[in-house]
Amino acid sequence: MIRINFKLYQKLLTALIIFPIVVGSVGYGKDIKSKVVIFPFKNSVDSNAPIKGIEDVIRSELIRSGYFTIVEQERTFEFMRETVLNNFFKVDNVDVKTAVSKASIVDLFAGVDLKMVVHVSERLKADFVVKGALNQFGDNFRADIEVVNVKLKETVSALVGECESKEKISEMLEQLSQQIVNVCKGVNVQSEVDHIQSSYQQGKLTYEETLDRLKRLSSGMPGVFIIHCALFSNYLGHPEMGDNLIEEGEEVLNLFDADNEEDMRYLSSLGIDPFYELANVYVVMGKLDRAIEIYRRAIQVYPMNHAKYFKQLGVLYKLEDETEASIDAFRQVLNMNPADCEARYNLASVYEAKSDMLNALEQYQACLKYTKNAAESSRVKEKIKQLQSNEGINAK
Repeated sequence: MIRINFKLYQKLLTALIIFPIVVGSVGYGKDIKSKVVIFPFKNSVDSNAPIKGIEDVIRSELIRSGYFTIVEQERTFEFMRETVLNNFFKVDNVDVKTAVSKASIVDLFAGVDLKMVVHVSERLKADFVVKGALNQFGDNFRADIEVVNVKLKETVSALVGECESKEKISEMLEQLSQQIVNVCKGVNVQSEVDHIQSSYQQGKLTYEETLDRLKRLSSGMPGVFIIHCALFSNYLGHPEMGDNLIEEGEEVLNLFDADNEEDMRYLSSLGIDPFYELANVYVVMGKLDRAIEIYRRAIQVYPMNHAKYFKQLGVLYKLEDETEASIDAFRQVLNMNPADCEARYNLASVYEAKSDMLNALEQYQACLKYTKNAAESSRVKEKIKQLQSNEGINAK
């Protein structure tokens, strides 16, 4: 159970001036398999390349994961062939249709638009599409793979793999296949998480039932960022779940990958900033050093909200009597947004606390340009007046 240091918390609220820290706010498993259609890849690699077939490698890896079933290759090609003949040739002559080679079918199908790809995949009752090309550039090889979510009718990931010899093509494809597995699992997990959350919001699940389902989902698929985010958001606002909140928040920070499109997309749609919220929990507990560490790590891994994080660091460093660190943090904010009145006011107060009245006056005067209302203007003018009345401090 979280113990709140009320004395420190009151000190924090007093020190924030016009810049507050807001405290608080508020079964997927292998038995559920998605169907994947792998369209034959456009292949510019010479026939001596030591691979048994691009689609075979990917097919084998997806099946081995235990999460997918694959549309039969013969059936897939027949649908491709039908699409190409009906859209590129539009002739009824059987001899002409028969004369079109498999390689030509594959090359022509590679040029169809996403809408047509989705249409064919819907007829095959697939959940995901894997398509792409393998190209050779001198002695180097490159695979470009597109993963399409059929239900959403959109590309959910574009993967690229490169290797420097024919002997490594299979290894490269195996690595890309694992990325395909992760992409598709991530989409399915998000759908399941969204369903659980929606059921709770609609009153179909109790709070306890919601947590139970999310925990079971996490148990079946450990280390998935989206699930831990969902658990964190459900613990938030429930003080009795404080220990769980911290555990999940730390896990979210450890798992987050800014280079992962799904992680970024989910975090942006979550409606809360888990790093900000986790740091606030530590503030309430009186563990300012831990809150500082959370913000510093968040700045390193999350490309958003840096101004907010540096603002919080400025206040926390001030409370910890780390004056220079506080000044640096507020100046980081102003480098990003010179018109940030809150940051300037707080920076001025830090200078004032260290008896650097000239710099304090300079920041208060600059702050006056960006106040948002009469109350703020009055407060800043009063500080300027106080400093200018001191001996040796002149108006600028």
